Parts: sequence; C-alpha cells; structure tokens
Amino acid sequence: MARKVKVGLIQVTATYDQSVTVEDKQQKLLELTEEALKNGADIIALPEAYQYTTKREVIGSEELLNSYSLPYKEKMMALAKKYHAYIIPWDYYYEDGKVYNTSYIIDRDGNIIGRYKKCNLTYNELMLGITNGMEYPVFDLDFGRVGIMICFDNYFPETASALGCKGAEIVFYPLYGDTLKPQWETKLKARAIDYSMFVAPCQIDSKYDIAYTGIVNRKGETVAKLEESDIAKVVEIDLDEPVITCTRGGDYCSEDLRQYLHKCRNYKSYKCIAEEGYTPSTWEDIYLQDK
Repeated sequence: MARKVKVGLIQVTATYDQSVTVEDKQQKLLELTEEALKNGADIIALPEAYQYTTKREVIGSEELLNSYSLPYKEKMMALAKKYHAYIIPWDYYYEDGKVYNTSYIIDRDGNIIGRYKKCNLTYNELMLGITNGMEYPVFDLDFGRVGIMICFDNYFPETASALGCKGAEIVFYPLYGDTLKPQWETKLKARAIDYSMFVAPCQIDSKYDIAYTGIVNRKGETVAKLEESDIAKVVEIDLDEPVITCTRGGDYCSEDLRQYLHKCRNYKSYKCIAEEGYTPSTWEDIYLQDK
C-alpha cells in the first residue's frame, strides 16, 4: 500500500539588509508556511532564517530568543493545529546556559514532539560560542520516519549515515546557503542514494544560485526544485515507491534497495568512526593541530 506524503516546500530570498529584522523574516516564513498548508501540505520544514554574528548576541541569547522566538514558535504551533499538519521550524535554542542551532518538530495537534541540535558546526559558529549537538534523533510520524540535518551537516556523510542507520525515510535539510557548486548537489544526491531515502533541502539563500529548495528521491533524482524566491509549493511523494536491485547478470530481483542494503551493511565495522581518541575531542584540538 502506497504511503503518499504531501511535502510543503518554500524558498525565501536572502537579499536582506540590516533594515530587515528577524521578525520581518519570520513573518514571511509564516505567510509562506500557511500558503503551503492551505494547499494541503502534510509536512513542511523551514530554513535557517538568520545568523548570529557576534559573541555578544550569543551571550544574550536567552533574552533575545524570549523576545522573538517564543512568539514565532507559538504562531507555528497554532498553524500546525489549525491545518492538522506537521511543521519543522528552525531557530536558535537556549538551554542550560548553552545556545544551539536547532530545528524542532510540531505535530498535527500543535505540540512540539522533538528537536534536533545541529551536530556539525562551522568554525565561525564554534568561535561565537554555539554548542554542538551530540545526537541524531529520528522521529516516527503517522506516515513514516523522518530525520533532520542542518546546513553544514551536509558536508559530513556521517550525518546521513546516522539517520539512515536509524531508518529515516525522509531527511529534512534546512540551510542558509552554501559555497560549493556543483559539489553541493552532488553531496545532496549522494546522501539520498547511500541510504535509499528522500532528502528535502529548504534554503533561504538563493542569491548565489548554488543551493535550492526541493526534493531528491531515493535514486538520487531531483523530483522537485524551486526556481524562484518567496514562493511555496506542495509536492506529493510515495515513501513506498520501490527502488529495485539487480544481480550482476542484469536479472532484476524483487527486493527493494533499502532492505537489500540493510541486510548487507556491516554496521559493526563502523565503530572505528566513533571510537574514543579516533578524532580530536574538541574543536580547540583541531585548531591547534592545524597550526
């Protein structure tokens, strides 16, 4: 039986100057989110909408986030409940004196049911005092299992590996933008192929025509790509659409690629990637080694 999901896609312009406030950006995201929900989206993910640029902003995060993140979150929760849909907003998150770059999932009843904290931070984020997340959670929704990676996470195949090994069928991928073309799309498609899963990037930066909002299917094919800014679109995908493997001789078998890879993948052999001492334990160690 087909499991069809209507994914809401939005793409927002990045040509903001200093006169455009965080609240202005959030308002545009709210408007586009509601447009996609009105068109029947079951789930929609939002991009990285703004960036901290000074340590002072990070140190004052609790006060800043209370001023504009809480109202934004409440409005997104209200939209999820009104349209009975899942929403994955992005924002910074303050917890126990630490600031994280995160996305969180709001369910169809308007409740927050989970959060992902970006694990692979840029050097600039680390210097500003943002804290790394340490886990790659997956979330069981009523149509299937989803995961999240954020922006720079896409540079590291371990991110998709962690989510794929946990059975993610769709990975939502909010980002601010990227710097490598065509490598960005090559990595995006590789993430989808390696674990036979859909990947749905959602970007804010269309200024340099590098990344895009869209969907890549389990074969690594781009099945949706937004060409314009400040637009919303709904795309239906089938999580049960098969990707059939074949033998060396070219005779097709009936086994789906996801299941075939799961049977053949030697999970235990990957432990060396995360062994204690295999990599520097902190970003300071990495920096000193480079010197």
